[in-house]
Amino acid sequence: MAVSTRLLGSNGQYSRYPLAFFLDEMRRLGLRSLDFVPQVPHFFCGYRDHDDPAGLKTALARAGLRVAVLTPPSYRCSITAPAGEQRAATLGYYKSCIQLAAELGCDRLVLDAAGACWDLKVEQLREHAADTLCILCDAAEAAGVGLLLAPAMGAETPLIAEAPVLNTARELEAMLHRLRRPGLGVCLDTNVMSACGDTGWGTGRGWCGCATAITTAGGLGAKGYFPWSGTCAS
Repeated sequence: MAVSTRLLGSNGQYSRYPLAFFLDEMRRLGLRSLDFVPQVPHFFCGYRDHDDPAGLKTALARAGLRVAVLTPPSYRCSITAPAGEQRAATLGYYKSCIQLAAELGCDRLVLDAAGACWDLKVEQLREHAADTLCILCDAAEAAGVGLLLAPAMGAETPLIAEAPVLNTARELEAMLHRLRRPGLGVCLDTNVMSACGDTGWGTGRGWCGCATAITTAGGLGAKGYFPWSGTCAS
């Protein structure tokens, strides 16, 4: 099978399989790059530190694979958390993930607003997210890692809703415009787009071009990465 450099394999749907099985599957499919989810049993990343990545790096090298994007699961963390213990844990967790990305030679990390408190006003959640992202952008820029803000499932999907904010292209663009950080971009997610009927992901919105698509087990959707060009559409 021909080797694909445009598609990324994701272990997100392989949480019930050992890492070796997942890597063998990706190699069999002809993939060479991964959107890696640091989840057990494959890898553990916590708010204080993460596992030693030496074993993971060895396994990746043997399989001829590299991590192009890191997508940490949010667990009980949330970038929308107010000041307090949850925000402290969130900052510690994502800083640990940023360091892991750097150690793996990966220059992109995806995060979203999942885990938001639905009892808080939307503007409060946006304020909290902006404060948290500013701190994380500092850490990411120092480590040479770009942050990609992905849309979260919203009220349109009540059974799997993740957050009442940062669900659409317009909201993500507004956050990029607000923060104006060169290392912060967006991650398109076709599942979320379809769920909320979002048609605002056209070109010329302040991000440039589509980069890489992600394939998941069962073909559950695709993602594309957009760095911010430094300008926003009116």
